[in-house]
Amino acid sequence: MMPPAFQPSRRLEKSPLPSPLLLAFALAVCTLGTWTLAFAQSPASATPAAPGPTAPGVPLGTAPPGAPVEPPAIPAVAPAAAGSPAPAQTQARPRGRRLAALGLTADRIAFYSNRYIVGADGHVAVSLGDGTRVHGNTFAMDLRLNRFVIAGDVKVEAGGKRIDGAAFAEYFDFDRAYFVPILGEPDRWTFAAGDYAHPLLGREMPGDTFFLPDLAGERVFLTATHATIDPKQSVRFTPAAINFGLATVPFPSYFLNFSPNPNFAQNALAGAYADGPYDFLGGEHALSTLHLRYDPANKLYPSFEQHQVSANSYLVASVNPLTRPLKQYNVLAFDRLSPGLQVQVALQESAFQHGFSQPLSATGYGTLQITGSLPHSYLQFTTQNYFDSLLARPGTFADSSTFGRVYYYGDASHNWIGDHPSQQQIAWIGFRHPLGALPFTFQLRSGVGAARNTTTPLQSLGGVAVTSLYTKSAGVNLASKPLKILPDRGNLGRDLYLTAAFDKQRQYNSLPHFIDTQSQSVALTKVVDPRRLTVLASYAVGNTGDFWGAQQPLAYPSTAAVNPATRQVFEGFRAFRGFATTHSLAQQIVFTPNDVVTLNATMRENRDFPRAIPGAPSGTGDPFTGSTALGFSNYGATPYQADFDLRYRINRLLTVDIGRSYYFNFGGYERWSPQFTFAIVK
Repeated sequence: MMPPAFQPSRRLEKSPLPSPLLLAFALAVCTLGTWTLAFAQSPASATPAAPGPTAPGVPLGTAPPGAPVEPPAIPAVAPAAAGSPAPAQTQARPRGRRLAALGLTADRIAFYSNRYIVGADGHVAVSLGDGTRVHGNTFAMDLRLNRFVIAGDVKVEAGGKRIDGAAFAEYFDFDRAYFVPILGEPDRWTFAAGDYAHPLLGREMPGDTFFLPDLAGERVFLTATHATIDPKQSVRFTPAAINFGLATVPFPSYFLNFSPNPNFAQNALAGAYADGPYDFLGGEHALSTLHLRYDPANKLYPSFEQHQVSANSYLVASVNPLTRPLKQYNVLAFDRLSPGLQVQVALQESAFQHGFSQPLSATGYGTLQITGSLPHSYLQFTTQNYFDSLLARPGTFADSSTFGRVYYYGDASHNWIGDHPSQQQIAWIGFRHPLGALPFTFQLRSGVGAARNTTTPLQSLGGVAVTSLYTKSAGVNLASKPLKILPDRGNLGRDLYLTAAFDKQRQYNSLPHFIDTQSQSVALTKVVDPRRLTVLASYAVGNTGDFWGAQQPLAYPSTAAVNPATRQVFEGFRAFRGFATTHSLAQQIVFTPNDVVTLNATMRENRDFPRAIPGAPSGTGDPFTGSTALGFSNYGATPYQADFDLRYRINRLLTVDIGRSYYFNFGGYERWSPQFTFAIVK
């Protein structure tokens, strides 16, 4: 909290990375890597090893009961003569290549996105990684269960031989294949590790081995004639016809990534009201995506995002939007160097440029965070750097009686500012520990920090400019476990819970003052219906004090506040001397009538000192979190506020989230928030 007379001379915003040329190079490298990975995972023809000797125990020459006919297309191996050495067991083949990406062709391939099933009909052909080919009439693969089945006039080609059958199933997780051959009598064979020359007879099979899913009534997301399936990773469909509901649009290809790697979910794009991703290139460690997006400022526009990931790291870069002069370049990177050490980087550049020409303005922001583990705690170093201009100072300028000499590119609207503020912090955060036998836990923290800006002073006090600041702080957090104060005697889960929390911190500054912050809250949660309705109520009190001692009147002079939108004067603000208190009462209801709709309504009432001052409408979003919310730039919290949020699940993949807030005519003009918040969440 800063007093009015002690405000920074300019507000430091998260601006945005180094130049677009560097970003273009990074994106080119990422995309080239994606192409390499994509081609590397494509199924290639392989020469399978010749069938080995018969596995001991069941030679093909010995007919088991009920199956007197040996496999018709596989040469029989005579039983060993008495006294001769037993045949050696075939060495297991390497699993990696054989179970790699498989190729699928058919008259029609369909992807059912609600169930993550790939189905195919008509002249189905599957090529496995070891060169084995399986033909049939119908194909179905459950991408999550990682297995497929082919049925109807099945032909298995391996090692230059062919086996005819009625159905074939492959379980990738167990490296087992199951087969129904066409013989004189019904039979079932099991193949282990792709050894089709030596079926295992009489083995028990899963009950749903040859089960074909019922897809009647399921929505088809896309259709194709070719697909490359990398088990547990991805599917590439070519050519792809995507069903948008009102129309089906053809695309050269579509890349579906369903990897369990959570790093593919990292998002480097700014927020938007609607987003339609088109994954056009990818592999096990990469994904290239074009986005068609909409927001009120830019309307409809394309964006690009690139992922490079591994199990312990990721690099995500984006350009947004591609077709507007004001572009944002983002880079997010993370690497877990060891179980106890990780590094995280966030870079952002905002550039005003036509196409990808020389920008007329470019601002940048970068943060580096290093986290290391300690016994029962961790240490975190953070450095943040702001670049108000990444460009060299231009030669053109204009002299202003208000702002002095202003340098600019193009015209004065692209003014050049040479500030380069930075701040660093080292924080120690302890793990949460129980407080003896009490139902409470506590957590300790401390830190030191520094901030610097030699161009424009960070602060001023009594006419003295301050370009460097140093801080040190310590804090404690105390929280209760959920306490069941009114249990449901019917054991239906309709209990009443109580939770409480307390937090206190003191921050010392290099200037002669310290800041105390303290908050305490209590909340009640009542489960009315475990499946449909939950209500919550909470009360919180917050106190902030900026202690300057004898210099308190200098830091916080008696000054009236002014509404910047209406120029209304608030004389009561003169009583503010650097000590603020907030009282907040909130009630919330969460109603889920069914599995697809959730309604969340919250009512909040605040009684604060100093009183809140209404402001003008403005964006309150954060590009790093993807928020594009619009609200009012108020000083303090509105006395009354109601928030409404409706979430509707379109299918298993997509959810629509719509929200709006009401401010009860605060300031005489703040009623509903300027716009609905709208988001399509995947």
